[in-house]
Amino acid sequence: MLSQITYILLDAARMGNGIEEAKELNPTHDSLYRGRSEESLAVVAPYIFLFQYKTDFINWYMAKGWGDSWGVMIKSAYPMDELHKHFRRFLIVGTEDHQQLYFRFYDPRVLRIFLPSCDMGQLREFFGPIEYFIMEDEDKNFAIKCWLQNGILHSQKIRLPDFVSGNVKPHEPAQSSPYELQKPGMPSTPSGPSTPSAPATPSAPSVPSEPAVPRPKPKWNMFDSEPSAPSAPSTPSAPSVPSAPSAPSAPSAPSAPSMPSAPSAPSAPSAPSMPSEPTIPGPKPKWNMFD
Repeated sequence: MLSQITYILLDAARMGNGIEEAKELNPTHDSLYRGRSEESLAVVAPYIFLFQYKTDFINWYMAKGWGDSWGVMIKSAYPMDELHKHFRRFLIVGTEDHQQLYFRFYDPRVLRIFLPSCDMGQLREFFGPIEYFIMEDEDKNFAIKCWLQNGILHSQKIRLPDFVSGNVKPHEPAQSSPYELQKPGMPSTPSGPSTPSAPATPSAPSVPSEPAVPRPKPKWNMFDSEPSAPSAPSTPSAPSVPSAPSAPSAPSAPSAPSMPSAPSAPSAPSAPSMPSEPTIPGPKPKWNMFD
C-alpha cells in the first residue's frame, strides 16, 4: 500500500532541521503558506511533497519520521497544484468569538480527532480530491487508513509491515472503531425504539390546532396598523359627535339679529368627514412610518 501513496504533507514545526533534509532529498515540494507567512513562518509551515515509492526520501521518512507525528500521507489522482489549492482552504479557521487560528490538520494527532467530528457535508468538502488519507496510529506499529464512501467515513487499522509491503486489499471493510460515522439522521438503533412510540405521535396533529388560536400580531410588524384601520369605519358611530350640532341650542342667543348669519356655521357639519381621524382611539403608534 505504501507504493500507492502519491503525496505527503509534512509539518516543519514537528521536524525541526529535518525539513531542510527533506527538501534536499525531495526537490518536488511546496509550502502551503504564501506571502509574508511563507517568509516569516517557513520553519513551522506545512509542506506538500511528491511521494515516490522506493526512494531515499521515503526510506528516510519511514526511518526517522514515522511514529513522531511528522505528517500525513495522501492518495490522489490530482496534480500537486490542485492539492495545494485544496489544502490552503483549511489553513485558517474562525472561532465563535471571531478569532482566527491556524488549523494543523496535517498533524496525524489532530486529523485522527478531526475527521470523526465532521458531518457528511464537512467530510465531502475536506476530502474533495482525496481518495484516502494514511496516518500513523497512536501505536506506531499500526497505520490508519481513512476514506469516504457514500458520505460515510470509513477507517482501517493496518499493521505497519503489511502497510509497507502492500499486503493489504484496497478499501477492506473497516473495523469497528471511533473513526466510522453514520449518515446524519440515519441512526437505525434509536429509530427502532422510537417507532413504537410513534403511534403516540398521531396525537401531535393536535398541535396544528394551536395555530388556529388567534395570537396578537408581533409588534415588529409595521403593517399591523393598516389592517386595523379598516375596522375604524365601524367606529363611525362616533358621528354621534355631529350631535354636537345640538349645540345650536345656543341659538337662544339669536336674539342678536347679527347672529343669524352665524347659522351659516352649520356648514361646519361637513367637517364630520374628518371625524374619521378621531375614530382611531388613542395616539398613533410611533413605529408606523406610513402615518
